[in-house]
Amino acid sequence: MSMKFFTPYFILSLLCALPSPVQAQSGEKTTLSVSAGYNYSEGDYGQADDTKVHYAPVTFKLTRGEWALKLMVPYIRITGPGVVVGDVPVGTPRPVGTEEGLGDITPSLLWTHRLNRYGTTAELQGILKLPTADEDKRLGTGLADFTAQAGLIQPFGRAYLNGNVGRKFNGSNATFPLRDVWKYTAGGGYRVFDLTTVGFLYDYRERQSAGSDNLSLLTGYISQTINPEWTVQLYGSAGFTDASPDSNIGLQFTRSFELF
Repeated sequence: MSMKFFTPYFILSLLCALPSPVQAQSGEKTTLSVSAGYNYSEGDYGQADDTKVHYAPVTFKLTRGEWALKLMVPYIRITGPGVVVGDVPVGTPRPVGTEEGLGDITPSLLWTHRLNRYGTTAELQGILKLPTADEDKRLGTGLADFTAQAGLIQPFGRAYLNGNVGRKFNGSNATFPLRDVWKYTAGGGYRVFDLTTVGFLYDYRERQSAGSDNLSLLTGYISQTINPEWTVQLYGSAGFTDASPDSNIGLQFTRSFELF
């Protein structure tokens, strides 16, 4: 039986990058936001036994004008035959067991620019995955990846639509024969109350190796601003292929600080 790998931090990366046309035009103030989250996912990924992942990241985001620098530091606990790296078949699954430890640290750089008076906003982002996870525990590949992506956000009063396209450049070796892939995301949201937004994201990514599957994932979320400093977000996802989790749920708290 071949083994399907997966990326449990993928959903949280999407949620951390949710578009916000208002924040994108925040001027030249420098702000720091710190997010703490918890994510639980499970799926069989084409195997006889389910793999369950507990994923707890802390994210730091420094924003000034149109630029934002972000650093995500995750802790992972995994139970089952899966491996936290991608969706690559490499032969016999590892024995069902539990491993935990530091995941792959992910820095990224985001540039956001308003294009016109209608609020159309463009985004360019570069994301680097550093190989800090323990590959002996199968918490990572021990290889660096890089993703470059571009997107557009269009507000319509209390609603917005967004979409982006990206190219992921995977590290590859004999154990993890990954190839570079295209990825696409589309979504939208609606501010049902002044401080409450609901929305969805659909993500599609090409298969990362021969014999693996495409990723197809739908995520719904609700975001609640408690006050100008605190925001909480609840989300859930469903996957439609062996490269996607069968189910996923998570919670994230964010605290913002205005530095100067």
